[in-house]
Amino acid sequence: MTFFEAILLGILQGLTEFLPVSSSGHLVLAQQFLGLKEPLVFFDVMLHVGTLAAVLVAYRDAIKRLVIGGLSTLGDKELWRQPRETLNNSAELKFIGLILIGSIPTGIIAVLFKTELESFFDEVRLVSIMLILTGVILQLPRLRREKADNPVGQLKTWHAPLIGIAQGCAITPGISRSGTTISLALFLGIPAKIAAEYSFLLSIPAILGAVALKIRDVGDTSVPLHIMGTGMLASFIVGYIALRFLLVLLNRGKFSVFSYYCIALGLTSLLIALIQ
Repeated sequence: MTFFEAILLGILQGLTEFLPVSSSGHLVLAQQFLGLKEPLVFFDVMLHVGTLAAVLVAYRDAIKRLVIGGLSTLGDKELWRQPRETLNNSAELKFIGLILIGSIPTGIIAVLFKTELESFFDEVRLVSIMLILTGVILQLPRLRREKADNPVGQLKTWHAPLIGIAQGCAITPGISRSGTTISLALFLGIPAKIAAEYSFLLSIPAILGAVALKIRDVGDTSVPLHIMGTGMLASFIVGYIALRFLLVLLNRGKFSVFSYYCIALGLTSLLIALIQ
């Protein structure tokens, strides 16, 4: 892999990780187009680390609030006198708990179906079909009668495992993680701002888990570390910009506009794959 290819894939990852169009699906198609014979799964994971850094920077205030608020509650003397009441009054600990609950089904799916899911990185036709499915999923919020930014909408405990399952299914290349989780959250009536914040903070343990599962393959990767680092840097810079752009579109109710792109790309790549 050359510097140019690493930068190109890094830019592609940064753009597509946060825009609801499936970063892994685009990487599969791009690697196929560039003529890379092996599905570079570990390189794909490391590009996700670059976009993880973008999440940490973009949501640094929210992360700081959760950490400080959570530690403050755990250090409260009232916790030992009235544990249930104290914990229920901590919005920060509740949100952290929901992230942990949502991460459980994602982790289970990743561990149980790791080998099968990785094999999909070499299946262009399947990826194309999954991109079409992503386009359909992005239309899901339109099926809800009430507006998703209904002020009475809240992120509830039972929402977390459902969104976690959606994130786990999005490990399949071609299924957008952000598109699936945010679309489901909006369909459940969760306000757009909270839906986005939960989706992207939920991605932190998911990406860390993916890196942990692949870390043993470091010695076997065919991509030099300096080239891999270049791709990661590109994915971080472009990813941060794409994340900010997505939040603007989400607040304007334009989230589902990417549905048409996913369906068009999926149909086009599927047609090309069938012809070849």
